[in-house]
Amino acid sequence: MKKLKKTKSTFPPELANSNGVKIKVYFNGHMIGAGKMQLIQLINLKGSISSAAKTMGMSIKRADKLLKSVEDAFANPVVIKQKGNKGTIISSFGKELLDKYLNLCQDLSKESENFISWAISKQTLK
Repeated sequence: MKKLKKTKSTFPPELANSNGVKIKVYFNGHMIGAGKMQLIQLINLKGSISSAAKTMGMSIKRADKLLKSVEDAFANPVVIKQKGNKGTIISSFGKELLDKYLNLCQDLSKESENFISWAISKQTLK
């Protein structure tokens, strides 16, 4: 299987701070959200589940559970474990899923800027 090109870190910074949109998408009894997608992106960048989990401050067991929930939502595999304990890569479907999710985040974050600015302007300082 052809190894996919690793993408640069493009996870929206607004998901990491207090202003912005944090997206959870629910469909047919499944949920895809920022944490699961960040895990997939880190697997793509680091080449292993354990490195991605460590970066996120979670156990490998927790990371495996999150990945399983994403894998269960789709007919196509999202990640591919390499034989011989040589790491994990995201599949072409996993890359497509990540790209579509990041585009959704970017679009909704841009759309929310006016609302956030308005809401902040209406807050009272304590």
